[in-house]
Amino acid sequence: MKEILKLTLALAFICAVAGAALAFVSQKTAAPREKARIAQRDAKMKLLLPAETNQVSELPSEGEVAFYEARNAAGEVIAYCAEGSDPNGFSGEIKVLVGFNLDGTIRGVLVSENSETPGVGSRACNRETTKSFWSLFASQKEEDTQASQLPPNAYLDSFNGQHLGGEFQFGQSSQGTAGNGVVTPVSGATVSSTAIRNAVNRVSAAARQQFHFAATQE
Repeated sequence: MKEILKLTLALAFICAVAGAALAFVSQKTAAPREKARIAQRDAKMKLLLPAETNQVSELPSEGEVAFYEARNAAGEVIAYCAEGSDPNGFSGEIKVLVGFNLDGTIRGVLVSENSETPGVGSRACNRETTKSFWSLFASQKEEDTQASQLPPNAYLDSFNGQHLGGEFQFGQSSQGTAGNGVVTPVSGATVSSTAIRNAVNRVSAAARQQFHFAATQE
């Protein structure tokens, strides 16, 4: 009985020390991790804003959606970007960045943070450029040009050009393709696709309140 008590106390002590060490490390690395997250977010945000963007600053806003305005060298507001999220991804929260013009039309959508399953839910989240064999021998100038473009994703790209005046739904529009408030989910990744759509809808609702965009209907 005494041996069991000693073993229990020893294990409890080890767990307490390990827990304290993990808490200390987490506290010490919290600021660098947050700084790295913001840097990654800002880098992705630039892909959604006009090339002439000179400065990006956060706007005062209420709720969970954060808004940013892009200004050119003359100080004129030329576009906006917003970050929203949905907690119901297949593996947890999914955050999206939505770039949009002054009139509320979407310039592009990026998933800024996710932990979806590689090869499954990630197909709805990731933007990846597939390089050809020839591209390995292409000039540096061509590579720089390709790197400046937003890598494709059919699902995320289906939001492009649509307006933040309403909620997005799955299906087909009256024209038989994605558009007019309709987007098509990735087959086999419906949960991830739904979380992305819901996050964009949260951005859309907040943008209508923030910028007073007129409601639209299909």
